[in-house]
Amino acid sequence: MDTKTASEQRKFRLTPEERSFWDENGYFVRFNVFTKEENDVLRQIADDIAVGKRSFPTTNIDQNALVRDEKVEASGIHAMHKIHHVSCYCPEFLDRVRDPRLTDPVVDLLGPDLLGLNNLYIWKVPKIGLGFPWHQDKWYFNHQYKTEMTVGTWTAIDAADVDNGCLYVIPGSHKYGILKHEDLEGSQQNEFKIAREAKDEEGVAVEVPLGAVVWFNNQLLHKSTDNHSLRFRRCNVAHYISANAERIPKKDSKNIRPVMWVTGETYAEKMAPIYRDVLPISDSD
Repeated sequence: MDTKTASEQRKFRLTPEERSFWDENGYFVRFNVFTKEENDVLRQIADDIAVGKRSFPTTNIDQNALVRDEKVEASGIHAMHKIHHVSCYCPEFLDRVRDPRLTDPVVDLLGPDLLGLNNLYIWKVPKIGLGFPWHQDKWYFNHQYKTEMTVGTWTAIDAADVDNGCLYVIPGSHKYGILKHEDLEGSQQNEFKIAREAKDEEGVAVEVPLGAVVWFNNQLLHKSTDNHSLRFRRCNVAHYISANAERIPKKDSKNIRPVMWVTGETYAEKMAPIYRDVLPISDSD
């Protein structure tokens, strides 16, 4: 396997305009990155997982909090919130994480040696799909790695707008440093915390058609809102980190998130031994 990524081979590199926008705002958007047919492959796999047609670790599947708390009744995909570390178990999702349409710009931002830090598929189902509060992803990653920056990609499986719960960002907030994150009340998305210092009036809606991708600095403050529409708002999220980032040691290996080779040098010695394979056989969250 050739792990080198020559710059002349990367046809999806950052443009100067995108790099300037990134530096100033902490994110940028491209439209028509993936086709509906390409996204439908991922959608069908995720739906099959949701209804039990495809084997997947139950510990990696999260129901909608309203369903989990028995505040509303729903089943199948209409009861879903997300599945995480999908690329550890589904080759099709791993192929997407490694797709140069996603990774070429990340190489320009982080360098040629990349690892996949996490891969999420999120359902925001009609009427009851819940949003996330203001947060910075790097707040979580700081407990795992010593690194200046990680990069997230957010792919619209469906069109996303203010009615069905699109992303909101605070442009330039990647320059704030990491804000204090506090617990939320109740069980709504209980795996998330909230950056209460973020100001709603500074937020900008990122409305995009299906197939668009948002690249964002993991220090960028962002959130999404509830889905008030009769439409789904699904997305696929992949986070990337430089492969030479220093892992923060943990006593309990069960709490180590799996990381996977994406491109460049593997730096396997920096990875937890059980995650050096392309497809780890078990999840750790």
